[in-house]
Amino acid sequence: MSQGLFVKIFVDGNFSLDEHFKPIVALTLGLAIFDLAKTILEREVFFKNYAKEGEDATILTKFSIAIIIALSIEALMVVFKIALHDYSQMIHAFYLISGIALFVVSLGIYSYLTKKTYVGDIPNSTA
Repeated sequence: MSQGLFVKIFVDGNFSLDEHFKPIVALTLGLAIFDLAKTILEREVFFKNYAKEGEDATILTKFSIAIIIALSIEALMVVFKIALHDYSQMIHAFYLISGIALFVVSLGIYSYLTKKTYVGDIPNSTA
């Protein structure tokens, strides 16, 4: 039988944060999958007509930002989980956060280069 949170904490005394990590992980994974499915549905099924050439870069950037947010939440959950159990495993959380930082820097470089490419093409196409 499912007991309430108040009863678990104050009456039984067997409250565990691990019970709360699994739904949050599942929620962030579900949101990332939903965003991917929505993007694929808009691009491939509904055949939206995008007028600008740089729209593909914008869609890739939006999707990458959603993935970065999901990964950042996961990294935060990993840090909390490791902090509760075993500090010697903290290097794995560092690797995950470093990978996310590398992803953010790569996205910034990609955005800069695509913006520079499309801004550079505009004067040539109007002339």
